[in-house]
Amino acid sequence: MLEIDIIPEDIKRLFRIGKRGPEARRLLVHLSSGSLKNRMMETSFKLRTASDEFKQVVISHNMTKQEQKQCKQLVIEVRDLESKELSGDFIYRVRAMPGEMKIVKIRNRF
Repeated sequence: MLEIDIIPEDIKRLFRIGKRGPEARRLLVHLSSGSLKNRMMETSFKLRTASDEFKQVVISHNMTKQEQKQCKQLVIEVRDLESKELSGDFIYRVRAMPGEMKIVKIRNRF
């Protein structure tokens, strides 16, 4: 679906997180290289337009509790900045790798 050539040797470890139950559990995938992970993250937007069996799939970084807290705080700041942006010329997003996240101001193209 993501049009990335992955062979079984590219996956170092693969395991489920959480208790068994009726709800779907997360799947933690350790890949052999960072560049492969980056390609997967860059093409994950294609899942939004995928067939029904892939629409429920979400790909995200594996973050520590501290990184999750930092990301959540930055998202709150982004919402505050966007509510103050009255012209509509710019949007704000949280970007970069976990641990290095920052708020980026982007010109709105619409």
